[in-house]
Amino acid sequence: MSIADLKVQDLMARQLVTVSAQATLREAARLMHAHRIHCLLVLPERADAPVGVITTKDIVQVLCEAEMSVLDQLRVADAATTPAVSVQHKLALVDCIRLMRMTGVRSAPVLDGMSLVGLISFSDVLRIVAEDKKVGAPSGA
Repeated sequence: MSIADLKVQDLMARQLVTVSAQATLREAARLMHAHRIHCLLVLPERADAPVGVITTKDIVQVLCEAEMSVLDQLRVADAATTPAVSVQHKLALVDCIRLMRMTGVRSAPVLDGMSLVGLISFSDVLRIVAEDKKVGAPSGA
């Protein structure tokens, strides 16, 4: 299967790690470290509000302007990107990559209609390249 044949849903992470907009930046940093990931989905406080994203870059940029103690004072909502650039699960992967590159994001929430169903990142794309496997192929293929 060629990368041109792939959809976002073929590579997206389905195990989502989320954080409250009211959590501190230090709590968000600890979650990312514990799960060995570079971003968290920020769940909206209202059902009709968009999903956000907080990244390691967002947290490190705060440290360029302040001491580490600020991580205990600032909330995720203070540094997260909301609304996040989101994509539909059936979007062609190559179109998703182009969109992410044009908007400068490395991760995007994946939606099925308005429902959050996954997260796609450049790391997911790199993983299939590094593993040199066909998507959907049985183990050992």
